[in-house]
Amino acid sequence: MGSKRKKKGEAGEAKRYITRNAAVKKLQLSLRDFRRLCILKGIYPREPKNRRKAQKGDSTIKTLYYMKDIQFLFHEPIIWKFREHRAFSLKIKHAKAKKDRPKVQRMMQNKPMYRLDHIVRERYPTFTHALRDLDDPLTLCFLFSKLPQVQRTTLNMVNMCRRLTLEFMLYVIEAQALRKVFITIKGYYYQVEVMGQTITWITPHPFTPQTTTGVDFRIMRVFVEFYITLLGFTNFRLYHHLNLHYPPRLPHADIKEGSEDDIEMGDPERLASLNFPLKRNHVEDNESETIDTHLLEEDETRLQEAREEEKKKKQQQNLFKGLKFFLNRETNIESLTFVIRACKGEVSWEESTAEGNTFPVTDETITHEIVDRDNPKQPYLSRYYIQPQWVYDCINARLLLPVQDYFPGATLPPHLSPFDLDAHAYVPPEQKQLLARQRGEIPEDQLPRHQDSDSDSEEDEGSKKKKKTNDANIRPLDSFKSRTQKRKEKKRKLVQKEAAKEQEKESKPALTWEDVSREAEAMETQAAENGKDTATKENGKEEAAAEQNGKDAGMEEKCNREKEMRVYRGRVQKISPNAAEKQELEEKKLAIMMIPRKKKRVYHMLRRREKRKESGARRLTQKRIAIDHEKEKAKKAKKMEV
Repeated sequence: MGSKRKKKGEAGEAKRYITRNAAVKKLQLSLRDFRRLCILKGIYPREPKNRRKAQKGDSTIKTLYYMKDIQFLFHEPIIWKFREHRAFSLKIKHAKAKKDRPKVQRMMQNKPMYRLDHIVRERYPTFTHALRDLDDPLTLCFLFSKLPQVQRTTLNMVNMCRRLTLEFMLYVIEAQALRKVFITIKGYYYQVEVMGQTITWITPHPFTPQTTTGVDFRIMRVFVEFYITLLGFTNFRLYHHLNLHYPPRLPHADIKEGSEDDIEMGDPERLASLNFPLKRNHVEDNESETIDTHLLEEDETRLQEAREEEKKKKQQQNLFKGLKFFLNRETNIESLTFVIRACKGEVSWEESTAEGNTFPVTDETITHEIVDRDNPKQPYLSRYYIQPQWVYDCINARLLLPVQDYFPGATLPPHLSPFDLDAHAYVPPEQKQLLARQRGEIPEDQLPRHQDSDSDSEEDEGSKKKKKTNDANIRPLDSFKSRTQKRKEKKRKLVQKEAAKEQEKESKPALTWEDVSREAEAMETQAAENGKDTATKENGKEEAAAEQNGKDAGMEEKCNREKEMRVYRGRVQKISPNAAEKQELEEKKLAIMMIPRKKKRVYHMLRRREKRKESGARRLTQKRIAIDHEKEKAKKAKKMEV
């Protein structure tokens, strides 16, 4: 018997996908609860290969999910909590309508609650998976911690986000895990390295953000609800990894052991200042981060690179060690304190600005005072007055940059991005110089300084003399041209000498058969003059003839060899320097030809994107050259006026 014929919509793509409306009906949930459940469980819509087959012949665009994901949601216990909450909201609505206040209060005390601990453990089976996915939780929690209390953001959620983000920042300070900082219009980009995983997040600027009507805060609140649980678990594990007390405490804070919220019962303002060390359970002797040498024994180059990277990290961790910073009230105190203390620096500010200052402005041991105003008062000669960008640039460069470029009122050098760029992206000359300096190719004395065009006229005489000596040491272009001409002349002379030698060799006559016969006749006459007998002469002639024949044959061979071994004047073979590039291009063309037809479209799209990046980089370089040229012209004009 033949196999049973399958009906339409019972197999293949139609069985694999399900629409959102069908999923909501199957789960018996409202659309709002279905969205919340999908966000918490990490389930999102899918795009089918053939929408017509997946929708059983319907060509309209609908939201589709995997059938196996919806079946997975059937066993989620939180669904029952959603149903209980829906029933609770209906009951309390009736009680409020009847104005039965005692019943409303009694019902609010028994409000159904649910926990998300099991979902966190389910989505992140190991702690490493949780660390890898910590970028978005930190970004959203930092955003909510700066939001005002509006209808869609409750005070409890804002306070919880603030607490968890402060705990994470305190951990980064204690672990010295900060690696990169970058300031943009969006906010502050931070990158830390925690237990071998890099985490990058954005913190908004310290002003109060304006809430917009185009943002769906209901969806964001669900994400924040899950991220708060995830971040709480992560902070607990990270603090215990460094043997720190959790929740964080100050070493000399009078806090009861049985308190539920230690951060509130202690001194929250001093903890929020990020300017004090935390209490530890016991002192540890071993370092928290070590190199796994057993993984790198096979490859010596990787081991060497890992050691060099570890040295750079330690240098960055102790970058501000022994330096004392004083922050003026116009600076971003929280960001600067977090960044400086993560590199073992000491920070303070005025007592009236915020809580947590450790030393006054009159302290003579202060090395740097950070100012964000033009031409401030500088009563102390024992310290540097610098702009805040110096701190961030030093952390990204992993070394202390010269402070002259960051004085108050000076035009700051460009704030370069420390994150890895594409191969076709534009690289400014300042970044190239910084990379060369990090590699040790350019010493600090020879590094060109960033100078303001207005400060050229205010230079001292000593600096002008130094400039003159430096200009004298720089070789002009004419000297390089004369050297190249001399080298060309030397090459010409050598070529002429070699040609003359070859001509002399060619002009010398080669051995011919006539010369050989002459030598034989001379030998015969010499033998006749010796006065020997005729018999002996005949015998001697025969022997001499035989010898002569052998000699003639040897001389013939010798002449032929010399003719064959003669050095002729050859021609220099011109090998194009782009031969390797041509070969690579040919190989690339062959590889492009071998790309399947389906994937060729994707390749062309990627290639167009690369070309756009290359053209953008070319435009930026030309623009930079034009700007530098105009600056040089302006400087020359100012010098001429002076």
